Amino acid sequence: MTKLLVHAWVVHKEMATYYLPYTHWVYLKEIVKYYDEVCLMSPTKVCDENSSNGLMSLACFDNVKVYELPYSSSYVGAIPHVGAYIKAYKALQGYDEVYARYPVPFGWLGKFYFKRKKRIVHFVGDPVDAARTNPNFSRMKKFIMISLFMPEHSAYMWACKGASVFTNGHHLKEKLVRSGIKAEAVISSTLNEGDFYLKDQSQMKQDAPRLLYVGYLRKAKGVETVIRSFHKVQGQYPGATLTIVGSGEFEQELKALATQLGLNPYIDFAGHIDNREKLNNMLRSHDVFCFASLSEGSPRVILEAMANSLVVVSTPVGSLPNVFENEHDILFAGFNDDEGFYKQIDALVKDNRLTQQLSSNAYNKVKDFTIEGFIKKIFHEG
Repeated sequence: MTKLLVHAWVVHKEMATYYLPYTHWVYLKEIVKYYDEVCLMSPTKVCDENSSNGLMSLACFDNVKVYELPYSSSYVGAIPHVGAYIKAYKALQGYDEVYARYPVPFGWLGKFYFKRKKRIVHFVGDPVDAARTNPNFSRMKKFIMISLFMPEHSAYMWACKGASVFTNGHHLKEKLVRSGIKAEAVISSTLNEGDFYLKDQSQMKQDAPRLLYVGYLRKAKGVETVIRSFHKVQGQYPGATLTIVGSGEFEQELKALATQLGLNPYIDFAGHIDNREKLNNMLRSHDVFCFASLSEGSPRVILEAMANSLVVVSTPVGSLPNVFENEHDILFAGFNDDEGFYKQIDALVKDNRLTQQLSSNAYNKVKDFTIEGFIKKIFHEG
């Protein structure tokens, strides 16, 4: 057993106690099984009193430490703190292994301070692709954003040499291979035994389908496509509803779109839900999961929906086309294509047999995608 330095997540701090969102906490719960000590080198956001509600305390881990870095809400905001990151890596270079989660700022610094030690670089997304495919950005904004990020990206490419490199999804692996970097594709998952729920999807009411989106409310997530497609669904099925779970900087614009389309009585903006039991119950009370994102690695929320027996309509984003087969365990629709999403949802409402078949096939497939296997692949077998 060895000591691991993790450069991956923001931690939250209330008084002297540290917290993580459930998704990161449950990863950490698996990671600590393989190490004597784990240190989170993390930007630290100080919480107001009781604002840690819904977060998971790190007090239950007796082998986890936190090294605090200055908090910033964006990559650009982290740039003035580069000195603090360098100081942290110098102070913590006595650890046996280091794990950096691209695109966290300055994760490539590990190559300087862990030259003869095991380094893990884990690509969980593609900021360049996300900026390039975002229809809400002008050409100039895309050019500026990508240009500003390219030095950081190039530094990560350099840091991959001599490291164990993993990617969330095969498409990211293929991009790295074209750059001469050997990588192994993994499927990101937080699923454990209690997250699986088998239900009879033939119970979906044909006059009142219940649609659901879960994720960040950002422009690159395509939530406006989901809302526009729901406008068509609601016109065909007046009892239809849409629940949007999540928060983000695009929330007010999405609510304005719902108002503009006259959908306020039928759309519930439920906010962010971090409690796993509550989120599972939300998934189990709906019929169709809609995901119109423009750029992803391996979107774990798709696995969570399928594990709870929802049938999924999604863009063919990230690893999804490599893992799931269209019209067998998922339905794909085009990017920014609200008409395509509507047609796929309409097909599900009209054909209970198709809905049940897709749900059953997807449920059986995701049984193999558990958090235990995901973490073991990276931190034990890798």
